[in-house]
Order: sequence, then structure tokens, then C-alpha cells
Amino acid sequence: MPSLDSQPTARLRNFLLLLVLGAAAVLAFAWFRGGAPVITALDAPAAIGTRKLVSFSIRAGAGVASVEAHYVQAGKTIALGRRTFSPRHWFTTGGAPAVAHFLFQAGRADHPELKDGAAELVVTARAANLRGAQAAFRQAVTISSQPPSVYAMTSRVYLNQGGSAVAVYHVSSNAVKSGVEVAGDFFPGYPLPHAAPGGAGVTMFAFFAFPYNAPVAQPPVLQASDAAGNTATASLPVKIFPQTFRSRPMTITDSFIARVVMPIIANTPSIQDQHNPLQNFLLVNRTLRRTDEADLVQAAKLTQPHMFWHGVFVQLDHAMVEARFADHRSYVYDGKVVDQEDHLGYDLASIRHAPVPAGNAGRVIWTKYFGIYGNCILIDHGYGLMSLYAHLNDFEVKPGQMVAKGQIIAHTDSTGLAGGDHLHVSMLIDGVQVNPLEWWDPHWVAGRIVAKLAKFQAVAPAATH
Repeated sequence: MPSLDSQPTARLRNFLLLLVLGAAAVLAFAWFRGGAPVITALDAPAAIGTRKLVSFSIRAGAGVASVEAHYVQAGKTIALGRRTFSPRHWFTTGGAPAVAHFLFQAGRADHPELKDGAAELVVTARAANLRGAQAAFRQAVTISSQPPSVYAMTSRVYLNQGGSAVAVYHVSSNAVKSGVEVAGDFFPGYPLPHAAPGGAGVTMFAFFAFPYNAPVAQPPVLQASDAAGNTATASLPVKIFPQTFRSRPMTITDSFIARVVMPIIANTPSIQDQHNPLQNFLLVNRTLRRTDEADLVQAAKLTQPHMFWHGVFVQLDHAMVEARFADHRSYVYDGKVVDQEDHLGYDLASIRHAPVPAGNAGRVIWTKYFGIYGNCILIDHGYGLMSLYAHLNDFEVKPGQMVAKGQIIAHTDSTGLAGGDHLHVSMLIDGVQVNPLEWWDPHWVAGRIVAKLAKFQAVAPAATH
């Protein structure tokens, strides 16, 4: 039978055991709380050039204590950057953020000890828990500081302000993106179909525009870039002809706004009635016009790398020209100029509900009610070249349908921002509107486009009629 003195001893032993277990639990909680960090690459490409700002996001339940990055190349470690946010804590995060953003320069110019070639990018992060739980991100990268080469193959390009052209050029095989840059607009290039055999590299071509409002003193240039972001430029042999565009006043009345503008607002969910005639007009003529222009730039991304069209583009038969490309319009309301805009197309008037032919072969991108253009059809002719037909009464074709040159696609009307029954026609290159008059000229199409491409092709192009 145990003595009376053993009972306090057992209680003490149990208390000490509970104390040890509690301390172990507290230590385990402090040790393991929050787990290891999660590292996410926000911008860490597989190829890095002369300069590159790389960014990562680090998330940790216990907070981020520190993060660092380095390259491993040919057995050598090259430090890229380090940030310390907080020392480790038992129970709190202290100053450690739950999410940290880590940016560092990873290009060769910022780290001269780097060499062109293979390397491994390593990012390591520690959590602010007691054990400093660690996680690592590893990615194989290629260091490349040599830009691709690019040069023009096309002879002199004659280009009208507001007009179109084509450039044929050569790029080295390491180029992943190339084209023509004009006053901030970029026109991507494509491998030239049936290109004649050449040396190393690729023969490319690009349709490009010289915007009607671009400064003549800023000539187009070729650009090429590789996967590492290295960019090369080259001049194009271009002669630009300045153009003078007409200016015309247009009187706007309340009855015009009620008859023409209000139906546009009713058919466009993104805008609302301002309950003021002038404000409604400006909302459509200015704000919605800008939205439509941006949508056309986005639609250019739907182009196909295929030459659907051939020869000169056809236009509305027996039509009278009501407005020309880049007409500058001053809108007068109640005796005052309230807005100024440019008309980027041709307005052609014939009979009421005249049949509208497709300008050339292509694929229908959309048939829909489209802002100031009303009922509208957009056709892709390939490689960024598109045509738009506006103010239509109906649609004789559907999106995705292939159409032939001259095929009837619709009939004219006055939907959208139109004072009467007519057809508005626009030509676009990668969303930039250009003068349709050139594409209706058989001599211009044959000499300025088809012949320029054929010179570098081993297979004869399609007929130019």
C-alpha cells in the first residue's frame, strides 16, 4: 500500500509532464506555423538579354522573412539581389509581410560576370516562423546579349501620307518578332509565302500604313527582337509624299440628334442617354468613336496568315463620292464649333438599298451593330489587311464565312451616324485606317504591292485583275 507521501510526488510528476508537453506543443506551433513560403514568378522569362527586370511574388502564412536570388552558371554563383523584411518570430509575424514582391535586375549588362549561354535562376525565400521554413524556385534560362539582325530587301518604297505599303526584309533565325514601326504603331511581319531560296535567316514581309496624322519627318523603321528581348532596328528606303486633306463644316441640329444619335445610344449598351442633346452628340461622335477605333485595333488580332485576296479591290457600282478619306470635319451646333473629327473612309452613295460587293476575297470577322458605323461587316483579307462596310441595311453573310471578290454581302442604308442612305468603306492595316483609293487602283496594287512581293518569290503571285 503506497504511503501518503507518494501522492504529492505523483501529482508533481504529472504536472511536470503536462508542462513539458505544453512547452513542446508551443515549440512545435512556433516551429511549424505558417509553413514554407510559396514563390510565384510574375515575370521570369526563359531567355534574358542585356537588361531585364525580373519580378516574383512570395506568400507566407507566417510572413516573409527574407528572399534572395542568384544565377548558377558553369559552377559559379552570381548574386542578383536580396531583401530582408523581418527576423524570425515565435508567435507573431512582426514586420514580415504576408505577401512580398521581389524585383531585381537579371540582365547581362547589370552583371558583367555573366556569359552568354545556359544558366540556372534560383530564388530562395524564408518564412518568419521559428524554423525559418525555406522554399526555392529554380528555372533554366538562356543568357543572350546579341540582338538579331534585320535589313531591308525591298527597293525604294513610295508612300503617301495616309497610305499603305509593303516591305520585304530579312531577319536572322533567332528573331521571334519583327515588323515595321511607324510613329508608334507596329505592323507585324510574316514569313513571305513561296520566298525564293536564300541564305541563313528568313525572308519576311509586312503590310504597313503611314497614318494620315503621322509626322512626315518620322520615317518607318524595321524592328526585330529575340526571345531575350534584344531589339535591332534598320532603316527602310522610303520616300513619303505629304498629303493635304479637305476641311468641311457640318451643322448639327436637335432633330438630327433625335433621328440619328439617339438610336445609336439605344443600340449601344456601353453608353447611356445624357438627357442633353449636345452631350448625347458628343458622347457618340467623340467618345464612342474612340471606342470603335480601339475595337478595330483589337479585331486586327483576328487576322489569318493567309493571302485571301488577289488583285485590285472592287467598289460600289455607279456610286457618287460624298466624303473622302481623312476629311477634317468641324461640327457646328447652335452656331458654335463643338467638335472636330476626321472621317477615315470613303462615303459612296448610289441607289437606296444598293447591293454592296465584298471588295476582295476574305473571311468575315463580324456582322453586327457597331457604334457609329451602325450595321457593319468586317472582312479579313489576310496578314493584317481588312475592309469595313458600314451603315448597312442587312447582312447577306455570316461571321466565319469565306467570301469571293464582288460577292454581295449586304445592302446600303443609313444605320449608325449617317444622315442618309450610303456606304462607308474603310481599309485597315492592323487596325490603322488607310486610304481605300489606293486599293481601288489596279496600277497601284500591281506596282506597289504585287510586284514588290513577286520580286522575292519563287512562285508567281495570283493574277492582278
